[in-house]
Amino acid sequence: MLPHVTHLFFYLSGEHTTLTYAEVKAILQSEGFNYKNVEVFPQLLCLEANTNCLPSVVRRSSFTKICGVELFRCQVEVGDILQHAKDLFYGKYIKAQESFSVRIKRIDKNSKIKTIALEKIIGNIILEKNDALKVKLSYPDISFYGIISEDHFLFGRTENAVNKGFTLRKPSRRPFFHPSALLPKLARCMINLARAKPGVTLLDPFCGTGSILIEAGLIGCRVLGSDVKQKMVRGSLRNLEYFHIPQIDLFIADARKIPISNFYCVSTDPPYSRSSSTFGLKVEDLVSSFLSNVIDILPRGGHVSISLPSDLKIVKIGESVGYMCIEAHLVREHKSLTREIAVLKKP
Repeated sequence: MLPHVTHLFFYLSGEHTTLTYAEVKAILQSEGFNYKNVEVFPQLLCLEANTNCLPSVVRRSSFTKICGVELFRCQVEVGDILQHAKDLFYGKYIKAQESFSVRIKRIDKNSKIKTIALEKIIGNIILEKNDALKVKLSYPDISFYGIISEDHFLFGRTENAVNKGFTLRKPSRRPFFHPSALLPKLARCMINLARAKPGVTLLDPFCGTGSILIEAGLIGCRVLGSDVKQKMVRGSLRNLEYFHIPQIDLFIADARKIPISNFYCVSTDPPYSRSSSTFGLKVEDLVSSFLSNVIDILPRGGHVSISLPSDLKIVKIGESVGYMCIEAHLVREHKSLTREIAVLKKP
């Protein structure tokens, strides 16, 4: 299938309300893909962009479950769905002798459509158009996917999924553990929100156990990290080496006085809990000083993604020292903690 600008869809995790949509758009922006005509539905993002962007989203994203080319969209009515399926020219998307599968996902729990039966009917329609094709439910050459979201039925050809191994990298499975460590999915998402891309240098000046640096290294960034505690720098190095992250540069430093300037973007999760000491400083003062220091050395147009408890008002802190806030998202961790993840941009 030749790359071209067309309608694409992204079936998203239901873990967060706004973060999942923002991550896809941030990846497209960082990789230089223009997009337009954005439509948002529950757990579903639709837009127009070059199909070349799909492998990047598959490889990099935390919260995109499935993505691909939209083939048709219609009302959630069986007769309408089947008519569109019969009218579709499948030869454009699948070659003779290739295997395929059809899967239907019902996001709208109120829908009465029986998904397994619909999968079989659409599969038979495809076979009738080319009897040289083969149905293969596990690891087919081509996967077709239908999604029921609100009153819309979307049907598309998907990009091959990649197992990103987030479970294997959870904090408890690393050589060096600390209870304040970010989960891999959220760390990866924050890197994407910072508009990082392969080949650039990402800085985490509160690197802790290295959660953000590990994920940045795995998408191809050069990682630059520091922490005021020698123990954390050494532990972070152990974790990075354990996951075979190349181009590691770690050092001990106070985040309010970063001694280097050769980085492209910043992604960080400053200490704020009892298990993460701030050496007696108020978290607001520590973060404000850090952001003031970084804005002088961050490239113009550079981004900082930062996470803090929502009651600390990170957007207000960032704007007070000269950043523009381009987006902010609330992420509920548990009953006593809701994170605010803000993306700040140097004007």
